Amino acid sequence: MQESSGRTKRKIRWSKLYTFSCFQPPNAYPVPIKSLIGWPGFSRVVFCNEPHLHRMKPHKYPTNYVSTTKYNVLTFLPRSLFEQFRRVANLYFLLAAVLSLTSLAPFTPTSLIIPLVFVVGISMLKEAIEDWHRFLQDLEVNSRFVKTHIGDGVFVEKPWQQVSVGDVVKVQKDQYFPSDLLLLSSSYEDGVCYVETMNLDGETNLKAKRCIEATLSLNEDDTMSKFEATIYCEDPNPNLYSFVGNLEFENESHPLCPAQVLLRDSKLRNTEYIYGVVIFTGPDTKAVRNSMKSPSKRSRIERKMDRVIYILFSMLVLISLVTSIASALLVSSQMTSWWYLRLQDEDLFFNPSKPVLSAIMQFIRALVLYGYLIPISLYVSIEVVKVLQAVLINKDIQMFDEATCQSVQARTSNLNEELGQVSIILSDKTGTLTCNQMEFRKCSIAGVSYGGGLNEVDLAASQRMNSDMVACRSSVDESDATSQSIEICEFPADDIGTQMGYIGAPEYLESPNLKYPKTLDVHREYSIKGFNFRDDRLMDGRWTRNSHVFDITMFFRVMALCHTGIPTTDDRADKLKFEAESPEEVAFLIASQEFGVQFCKRTQSVMVLKELNPDSGSVVEREYKLLNLLEFSSSRKRMSVIVSTEDGQIFLLCKGADSIIFERLADNGRSYQEATSSHLSCYAEDGFRTLAFGYRTVERAEYEHWNSIFTKAKTTVGPERDELLESASEMIEKDLILLGVAAVEDKLQKGALEIALRSDVKDQFLRLAVECASVICCRVSPKQKALEFTGKTTLAIGDGANDVGMIQEADIGVGISGMEGMQAVMASDFSLPQFRFLERLLIVHGHWCYKRISKMILYFIYKNIVFGLTLFYYEFYTSFSGQVLYDDWYMTAFNVLLTSLPVISLGVLEQDVPSDVCHQFPALYQQGQRGICFSWKRIIGWILNGAVASLIIFLLTIHALSSVAFSGKGNAADIAHLGTITYTCVIWTVNCQIALIISHFTWIQHLFIWGSILLWYIFLLVYGALPPSYSKTGFHVLTEAIGGSPSFWIITLLVVVASLLPYFVYMVLQRTFYPLDDHVIQEMKHRKKDVINKQMWLREQQNSNRTTQVGFSARVDAIHHLTEPIQQRRASIYKSFTNSPIYRTPRSSPLFQ
Repeated sequence: MQESSGRTKRKIRWSKLYTFSCFQPPNAYPVPIKSLIGWPGFSRVVFCNEPHLHRMKPHKYPTNYVSTTKYNVLTFLPRSLFEQFRRVANLYFLLAAVLSLTSLAPFTPTSLIIPLVFVVGISMLKEAIEDWHRFLQDLEVNSRFVKTHIGDGVFVEKPWQQVSVGDVVKVQKDQYFPSDLLLLSSSYEDGVCYVETMNLDGETNLKAKRCIEATLSLNEDDTMSKFEATIYCEDPNPNLYSFVGNLEFENESHPLCPAQVLLRDSKLRNTEYIYGVVIFTGPDTKAVRNSMKSPSKRSRIERKMDRVIYILFSMLVLISLVTSIASALLVSSQMTSWWYLRLQDEDLFFNPSKPVLSAIMQFIRALVLYGYLIPISLYVSIEVVKVLQAVLINKDIQMFDEATCQSVQARTSNLNEELGQVSIILSDKTGTLTCNQMEFRKCSIAGVSYGGGLNEVDLAASQRMNSDMVACRSSVDESDATSQSIEICEFPADDIGTQMGYIGAPEYLESPNLKYPKTLDVHREYSIKGFNFRDDRLMDGRWTRNSHVFDITMFFRVMALCHTGIPTTDDRADKLKFEAESPEEVAFLIASQEFGVQFCKRTQSVMVLKELNPDSGSVVEREYKLLNLLEFSSSRKRMSVIVSTEDGQIFLLCKGADSIIFERLADNGRSYQEATSSHLSCYAEDGFRTLAFGYRTVERAEYEHWNSIFTKAKTTVGPERDELLESASEMIEKDLILLGVAAVEDKLQKGALEIALRSDVKDQFLRLAVECASVICCRVSPKQKALEFTGKTTLAIGDGANDVGMIQEADIGVGISGMEGMQAVMASDFSLPQFRFLERLLIVHGHWCYKRISKMILYFIYKNIVFGLTLFYYEFYTSFSGQVLYDDWYMTAFNVLLTSLPVISLGVLEQDVPSDVCHQFPALYQQGQRGICFSWKRIIGWILNGAVASLIIFLLTIHALSSVAFSGKGNAADIAHLGTITYTCVIWTVNCQIALIISHFTWIQHLFIWGSILLWYIFLLVYGALPPSYSKTGFHVLTEAIGGSPSFWIITLLVVVASLLPYFVYMVLQRTFYPLDDHVIQEMKHRKKDVINKQMWLREQQNSNRTTQVGFSARVDAIHHLTEPIQQRRASIYKSFTNSPIYRTPRSSPLFQ
């Protein structure tokens, strides 16, 4: 970093050090790239420091405003109305409302228009509120400020949305880049800056970017006053890792590469400031190009519900046809002889001379009359229920993360029930399943393995085996760390006492450590981030007494020198923090520091270490001249540095994949290969990432000869450049001496363990993947993550901007609000602070919401059929006279007032089993995956139940009222009495029916169900008390007509019991002979089998956990079957240990201290 803002930077040619494509010097690009500029796909022109030239065509580009909302002011009304009226029921009621304005409707217009406006208005209001929250989030991003050059070297703060193409901006440390920028210079004298790209590719490690040498001098505000240049580059595209362009500056053309481009939503780290010129803005930026517009998602149940509406509409059309045809036949044949009707030709509904016209008019009238078969309030009730469900999900204290003070957030409530039907989970790994925090765990040096302790895989396996594991290691001789050692052995804690008996250690049985078997560890605890190493042989300088001290020293030097990191200050005394391009490098630097070899300083050509001198035991500072750096790439799978020591020795230090390092070993460098390979296998089984370390001494003459070849390859212009560089690296990266391997662990999130894209093969690969229990895909781009066509309910979960496409494309998108920014969260349907909360979100809330919504829809179908078909039966009974059985206000109050609250309580509070039982019996979740609760069998069953109940209600009521006098005074029941009594029976029946299907009662359900029935009588009293001009046939109907008649109350009781009897008998037979899983568990809970018969309860729990027989589960299941052989092997190990010559006494081992 420059010491004075006024001094001129010296010309530094960093191209002498950095070699491969991402850091190659600009003048090393082949000529053919230039020829691309100006052709289709490479037509963008940017006038640097002249944004006014981009205000007119042909160089006018989009603004930097970014929006993730579904609507704007102009599109909200049309798009929202489209969303509402693509629902079949709403479309039907719109037609009915239009017809109600004519003389064809049997009801008043207000009785149809008001409910429709209310239903659609509530849904649109909900959509508006959710999109408003997205707008506020966008506003927060677009209102961020960045320093922008306005002329004469003056920079002012501007909001991001006002930044234009061509603007020169100054970004400070820890700020995000407002758009895609071309790096001009930085606070470092060589034009380097460090960028965190976790919002783009999910990587938390830093990436180095460097400006071209021609713009190094543009390092101060006033130098921008005369800066003018032109960029010719590629058109906007979503490729994050490529960029082709030229910079025309000072009459010279300079090729550009991705190393000079800073992408929007990346963050500047460990660099005080940078200057950059805006290339792409807003929707043209690569980050936005990799995102997708928020799609309008609908759950499978809602889509299936549309088909149910089609069935109900078909029923409506059918009975309307029956009504119209029967009416036409009666008009033309019999009604002409009914003199008292006095049919007139002017009556369109009963015109004996035009029966066909009368049939058509009756058909239209019947479509409106029987419209109550279609549940208009279903959609709005579901909207209300889903919002309340989302509130309960958000408020679940068991999904609150105390570490981050964040809880689960349902960002949209449209997909609650979809959580209970997930068949496939697409999960990002880094940062989602893992914490994206590497820890140094173990290493193998000179054929000896170091490090111990249990990892999370072992602990999870022990839980699956109902056994607690402890890890024990015994160093035979602490005074000589070079001696043989017994490696880490893992045993179930409940069996370790028995095993200790084999070696005659009865004292262990009284050890206080047995009280806490999971935490038994003979080593001290370290609380250093990135370092979770347990082995005293390497700690506190003890390795300096090892006979392999040179190999150990070189191993630590490889960790401390072979990297691209930089040191930063730390709160701990004499300790440093590190930033590097990969988290593994950070872990290695932390480890080497803890072992006594600290990387403390780097310049362009020098790296400084503070090393523990094995001879004197003191710390010495040594400088290593960095001669060459051969970077890591996915094709090379290795990284090397060539350094020169203070005494002139030249070493090549190399790290990489074990297969790559092993094939480059010298004949005399394979001494430890066999032992190291064995340790590698063990580390891999533990789930660790491993890298092999090697080195070689390079003679001065050999280096000079190689460097000339390498320099010639670097300066080659043409497509063969990379091939020549690779050939040169192969010449020097050979004859290595193996030092060992290091193992790091990407920590899994708490609880995470519990729970071929070519066009010609992708379909076959997808089918294969769907049949697998789990599939791992590597190097997947954001666009590729969004490709899935399984037809099954898919949940995608991720935490970075590179996961946005996958999250938006999946049926359910879940974002982790972790270390990788908020891009995934903002695009998600649900956000979690930790991956482990996904289990409860699906197993508990998903299961509950699926069953609640399923029951709610089925009940809605039932109650509307019960109510609507009584109108048809009365039409049939009265020879299709067109007389309506119920008062208009009775019709309006049915769905809006008298049956709405019970069904909402069902959808919000219903629980077939408690939450703990959902976890204990995960097989219950399969009900949603198989669609049991909303199957066509159940749908048809509830339609038939409603039809039967309505028929029983009507027939019994008509029979009871038509054959005898209604009151003691001999009065017969008229249409007002018949309609009110039938309506009363309907209200009682549908509310008692919902009481039968509710499994979990609270006072709220009781209040809503019985309160709705009581509300009906209150409504009768109030409505009947109004003047006859308002109440019409309902005037004093309860107080003076039916309320005082005993037959009214007796009929109501008998009719309700009879109408519910078919469902009651069906449930008794099902629960007795064909019970579902939840029925069995409910019965066991009711009879307290979980308390008085725990063995039965646990047996059913085990039956509910179906093994997958793959991967981790297969490994654990195999361990179950090998329990006895393993116990025998443990005994053999202990006996061998006690009989070995190196065994001293059990009391001398740290295990018994």
